[in-house]
Amino acid sequence: MYRDHCGREPSILSPRRFTEKLQWRKLFDLDPHFAVFCDKYESHRYVAERLGPGMQAEVYFVGDDPEAVPLESLPRPFVLKSTHACEHVAVVKSGDVIDGLALRAKMRDWLAVNHGSKMMEPGYENVRRRLIVESFLGDPDGEPFQERKIFCFDGKARFIESVAVSGPQRLRQTQFHDVDWTRLYWKTLREPFPGVMLRPSRLDDMIATAERLAAGFDFLRIDLYDGGDRFWVGEVTPYSWSGLVNFTPDEADYVLGAAWHLRAKLFRAALAILFRRRRILPPKPAGVPAAAAPAAASTAVVAN
Repeated sequence: MYRDHCGREPSILSPRRFTEKLQWRKLFDLDPHFAVFCDKYESHRYVAERLGPGMQAEVYFVGDDPEAVPLESLPRPFVLKSTHACEHVAVVKSGDVIDGLALRAKMRDWLAVNHGSKMMEPGYENVRRRLIVESFLGDPDGEPFQERKIFCFDGKARFIESVAVSGPQRLRQTQFHDVDWTRLYWKTLREPFPGVMLRPSRLDDMIATAERLAAGFDFLRIDLYDGGDRFWVGEVTPYSWSGLVNFTPDEADYVLGAAWHLRAKLFRAALAILFRRRRILPPKPAGVPAAAAPAAASTAVVAN
């Protein structure tokens, strides 16, 4: 996969690039927390435990039955997603007419996907497949708040990718900065935003929040939604871009890679190879023995 996307062979046991270290993680890093971060519902609990309430979108619904999602009665605008994969997102705004049949067919397609097997990301592989509906993080006109993706290494924020959405075609462009808000002229999947992005008014608070969530991990990306005088946590991401991107300039891949210090990488790789164990299981329900854990409920409505 790496060769097909990046056009070169990766160095797996002696990785130097950021993208190579992500392949190392997918193969050898079996931290059980990744199953929490890769579950968009369970990650809500993690964030609330570290930050307290009120720092995330409100959850209106979570369940595994598309027919049970109350599309017409949900507060608008809202965002419908799967809990177990990337890029499964549908935004319903205040004036939208919902095609329930088409949207529920899309939900069934989402539930059939095992993102972990598809992308070789073990944190996703055994996550319970569900649907989640959250409040929309944006302004009253339906414009989403700006995304800030903060790259944290050993619990310290080092780099920030901001995403700008503009124009009638909702073009997504990005800019990279360091934590002092010096622009880095890097490009990955999207074209760089050509204008000037002003330093966020609450950048220091956003960095402190990201570092609280990333404390104890050698690398995590913390995604935030910046509403100006307030911000929210979106996702905690262990597999940024799945490591299947090319940077321009190529040096940026090495700069990010140099910030990431893999701990005992050869020893941990040897353990994973020798014991042929490449599996991350989701956490057990609190206080319930494994043998007695109940089956997933078909629906659940959560009021925050």
